[in-house]
Amino acid sequence: MPTAPADPGELLTRLQDDRIENLWITYHDYSGIGAAKTVPPSGFRSAVNDGLVFAKANLEMDILDHFAPGATWLGDSGDILVVPDPRSYSVLPRFPNTAIVNGWMRATDGSEWDGCPRTRLKKVVDELAAEGFSTMAALEPEFYLLEPRENGDWSPINSTRMFTTAGLQEASQFCSDVVAELEAMNVPVGQLGKEYGPGQYEMSVKHGTPFEAIDRYWALKMTVRDLARANGWIASFMPKIYSEWAGNSLHVHLSIWDTDGETDLTLGSEDNEGLSDIGRWFLGGLLAHAPALTGLGSPTVNSYKRLLPGSWAPANIYWGYGNRSGVARIPGVGDRRHIEYRSGDNSCNPALFLTGLLGAGLDGIRKRTEPGEPFQGDVGVMTEAEMRDAGLTFLPRTLPEALEALENDEVVAQAIGETLLPHFLEVKRSELIAYELHVHPWERATYLEVI
Repeated sequence: MPTAPADPGELLTRLQDDRIENLWITYHDYSGIGAAKTVPPSGFRSAVNDGLVFAKANLEMDILDHFAPGATWLGDSGDILVVPDPRSYSVLPRFPNTAIVNGWMRATDGSEWDGCPRTRLKKVVDELAAEGFSTMAALEPEFYLLEPRENGDWSPINSTRMFTTAGLQEASQFCSDVVAELEAMNVPVGQLGKEYGPGQYEMSVKHGTPFEAIDRYWALKMTVRDLARANGWIASFMPKIYSEWAGNSLHVHLSIWDTDGETDLTLGSEDNEGLSDIGRWFLGGLLAHAPALTGLGSPTVNSYKRLLPGSWAPANIYWGYGNRSGVARIPGVGDRRHIEYRSGDNSCNPALFLTGLLGAGLDGIRKRTEPGEPFQGDVGVMTEAEMRDAGLTFLPRTLPEALEALENDEVVAQAIGETLLPHFLEVKRSELIAYELHVHPWERATYLEVI
């Protein structure tokens, strides 16, 4: 697998060697939506060294492309530069002579800008390094493959059961194409399987640095969606598409290493020992800041229709060994001992979510926060009284509660930064306002003839 370019000079050489004629320079906004411009060869040197201009006001627009109420980055707010990160470079196999690179948002003088999610992730990675740590991460998303219906609704491409061979057989060409394209983009695929819902699939890529993790995720999501369109389908990563279908999660796998990335510090010395002190404290930080992390990792109203007890999605703050019902778990013994954080979904910007997770975990290490005893059981079959007796608290139940928890959590708020966080909250709350003002079909079906 070719190594990624390390600096702008190597990136320019690679563009020439790969005979690239179209370079897509991309950034991802606070909702995780990719924005890009394409550059021809005549503009490569300037774009790679100095970046491309985008309007700062773009970041104050919600997912509907509307300005958030109270927005301050408006048409008079000027520009940002998007400067390529050479490490994220990859050729796009199905687009002739085309490559993509993800970028840093910079101030117009080229200096670092704290409104950039990628910059905030770098800051927390640097903080960990200053304490003697590095991290490895992998993102594991779920998605549905859907066909359009004449009435404007959607149908799953198949109704095969969870993890069946039939589920792979009925989408075999799609699965093969996705794996082949990602491998050609230097994204190492872990596995791809049929999930619980009709037409639902889950895919994982192998772990890497935090930046490798997010860049591989962007590549995966873009590839899955594009190949679905080529089949006349859509791929939807929406947290909860229909109330009776399983939700789509974004599980985050984390481990703590020494600064050289050679020694895993997450683990105890024996297979049956579980986590080391450092691993426990990191997990303790995640649990202590779980409400705020929910605001980052589950930032839409739809997210909270997935985070329900007994739904294969976590609703409570606890951890366990192999226990899929809690917000965090240790998947297994031996090499499988790492921390899996399970509340997030694909409506987040994973750079921001990972920033919050690492900031919370680092706070746990600094304060030696104990995560408590592992819980064995499934809250989906427990009453609220039994949960209280077991000392199990809930994650935020609604988006307003989660955003308030994020705003009031000093540790996670500091990780996201005073430049970025207020605008993130404005964008997410503007979507909430639009949702609350919309009259939904359920309301007419329920009330129209009765009231």
